[in-house]
Amino acid sequence: MAEATEAGIFEIMYSTRAMRRLKPDPIPEETLKKIIDAGIRAPSGGNMQDWAFILVRDTERKRFIRDYYWNTWQKLMGERGIPDDMPPAQQRMLNAAAHLAVHLDEAPVLLLACAKTEYPPLAAMQHERANAAVIHGTIYPAVQNILLACRALGVGATLTTIHCFFEEELKQRFDIPDGMEVSALIPMGYPQGKFGPVSRAPVEDVIHWDAWDNKQTA
Repeated sequence: MAEATEAGIFEIMYSTRAMRRLKPDPIPEETLKKIIDAGIRAPSGGNMQDWAFILVRDTERKRFIRDYYWNTWQKLMGERGIPDDMPPAQQRMLNAAAHLAVHLDEAPVLLLACAKTEYPPLAAMQHERANAAVIHGTIYPAVQNILLACRALGVGATLTTIHCFFEEELKQRFDIPDGMEVSALIPMGYPQGKFGPVSRAPVEDVIHWDAWDNKQTA
């Protein structure tokens, strides 16, 4: 029984692709609740659970996000567009990202994953690096749980951070308190394509045994 469960977990992790082409079909409310419930099973700094998740389904509010997102995307890409000499895999990725930027408001749900901007136990020490590590270490495990739960339930999703360029406008539009930040924007919807194995470099390329650049095992 344990082996079957483990195989399921690894199959989901190995096939959770960034899905940027999404159908407009609505996602049932119970499915959305289940996805967020999986998210909040993740650990958080001091188990304080200082997070919040805004599920944006309203057409006008989604269009508000899309307009800022698309304008930012165009500025980031500039006049050069997608270079012709870029490897095909990267071209496909950027084309899919551009498609998402244009059609962001057509995704049935835009999820704003929010976390506190400060971790109270560290406030007195005024250590920005430690504070950022705890804040991000609190929200991103929850975000990964959400992405895996989406995959398990057949929902396509992708983690985006372009919203950081217009976060203040976003916070004002959605009445997000000053003490919170929007750590991730996750478009969600049933995918137009299929889930499948992700392509990655060999694991040996990223492992360092005991010290940096030591590629030999004992």
